[in-house]
Amino acid sequence: MNLQDLRDELTTRAASADQHSGDLLPGVQQKIRRTKQRRAFTALGVVAVLAAVAATLVPTMSPTPPADNPPEDYTRDGLTVPGTVGSDKLLKAWIGDRGQSSLSFAWTPTTDSITIHANCEAAGAMYAIRFRINGWYLGDASCDAGPNAWAMDSGVTLAPDSAFWLASPVGKAARVSADLIELESGRPAGKDSRIWFGIYSTSPNPPSSNGAPARLAPVDAGAYQKDGVVYRKTVGGDTLAAAQVANLDRLDVRFSFTATGAKLVLHPFCTANSGYVGDNPPHTVEMRVGSGQPVKATCEASSTDAVKGSSLTIDSPVPAGQRVDVVAKVLSTSPHLIGMPADVRLGLGVYFQGPQRVIDGMELPEQTEVAGYRYRLAEVKTAPGPDRRLATDTPADQPYVVAYGGSPLGPGGGFQASLTVGKTETGVGVASDAGGMGIGWDAHGASPSERATLTIAEGKPTKGTLILAIYLPD
Repeated sequence: MNLQDLRDELTTRAASADQHSGDLLPGVQQKIRRTKQRRAFTALGVVAVLAAVAATLVPTMSPTPPADNPPEDYTRDGLTVPGTVGSDKLLKAWIGDRGQSSLSFAWTPTTDSITIHANCEAAGAMYAIRFRINGWYLGDASCDAGPNAWAMDSGVTLAPDSAFWLASPVGKAARVSADLIELESGRPAGKDSRIWFGIYSTSPNPPSSNGAPARLAPVDAGAYQKDGVVYRKTVGGDTLAAAQVANLDRLDVRFSFTATGAKLVLHPFCTANSGYVGDNPPHTVEMRVGSGQPVKATCEASSTDAVKGSSLTIDSPVPAGQRVDVVAKVLSTSPHLIGMPADVRLGLGVYFQGPQRVIDGMELPEQTEVAGYRYRLAEVKTAPGPDRRLATDTPADQPYVVAYGGSPLGPGGGFQASLTVGKTETGVGVASDAGGMGIGWDAHGASPSERATLTIAEGKPTKGTLILAIYLPD
């Protein structure tokens, strides 16, 4: 690190300590679509001393260096953080001391599309590095096979549409923390552990699944937008009824709309649990639609495209043509919790559900959206649950989506289904009781026609219906 870089680092630390002292120890896919997060670990490390800064940090570089001048590898004590991982380019690197299971440092992002590629050493059980920036939980990167291995696929990503950027914009100093933990217990790693990782600029385009097209869906005419949060006018076959995003000093939203008689799809947006990891987050969103009983959903915000988070479908509380009043608010899940994070953002969008095709009580939308693209239902095949198997040919030379699942298959539970396209298993569905498996979605890019097969791999169905559907670009 040169002298100017060192001065900049110290200036950032001093400003952070003076203005945000509380930030140093900051204290998350489908019926309701929610990724369960692992149990939280709150013992964050202290800021490294000046000598560690000089020894372990590389200066911030341009997120788009010239193709003939890629970032250099960063090496220390026999370990290396590569300058490039695939097309990702190194912005800042860290190689910790042996036994240093927690660390924290200042960093100013220069791009809104980053990936943290990481590796670690720890003896015994399964370990991972838990990353946060400004207290926002990014995810866990698993350890690989030792100092000579680089876990290129072990990382966490912040995309341009991440809700994280609302409170921590590009160009503003941020605090990165990393904790090496044992996944089952959440305890810190032992004295022989070690962390090394790099923050990289990465492609702003979403990752593709099986070659399927993927994009950030464009904002359409008639969308509701406020403070960077977007509720699009149409999502698949669903149409926006009304939406509202609260001011930063409010923990509730209130609005109304006129019912059409269609079912309603509720899309809450909430950042109160941004730093929490675990199965019982401290805050939830309570929604009351009309005069009925309130319903609750997890407080979460994966994207500023607010429909990409959790959703809940309910019947319309009133007939078509009548007014519906809506109230949503953030609540603590325990009376012992006091206060809310200072920068909580809350929003709610209500959509009229589009046409559905009902098969043995299971609903298949006539139009759906996958990875930012809209698809229409083109073919549906069914078979009795006891048959245990259902197959169809996929379309040739165009992208498609396979929807697969089933209605309740009978008592006993323990049903597990697998979806195979060609010779590759691409999806798994599980029902632990007599309930149905729901509907899974599997997107593919254009390719020669293959055989898609849904198979009940475990359990003995006595009733119900297996469902296999093909969606084509709309």
